[in-house]
Amino acid sequence: MRKIPINVILPLVVIGLMFMLGCQKAQLAEYKKFQNADEVPRITVNEAKKDYDTGNVVVVDSRPEAAFKNEHITGAINIPFGSPDDKFSALPQGKKIIVYCD
Repeated sequence: MRKIPINVILPLVVIGLMFMLGCQKAQLAEYKKFQNADEVPRITVNEAKKDYDTGNVVVVDSRPEAAFKNEHITGAINIPFGSPDDKFSALPQGKKIIVYCD
């Protein structure tokens, strides 16, 4: 399995977070406090890397399982786009969640 370096993928993480919250607004409504993607706090790549390095985030890869198996950020959890709500409810509580896709 090929691992993607965090400094390469993190720009996609921020975009992925915005994409996921925008595209799945109805599905994720019960898991977030934001009404739309414009309200989601923006973070820089440096901030995301700092959180990742200190373990203060849960990284979610929203790509299909085959793409995840081929390459992903070390420690990422695979929850493909369109997964049942119970997958999201199983995420650890009390940590920032960063979602990415390509």
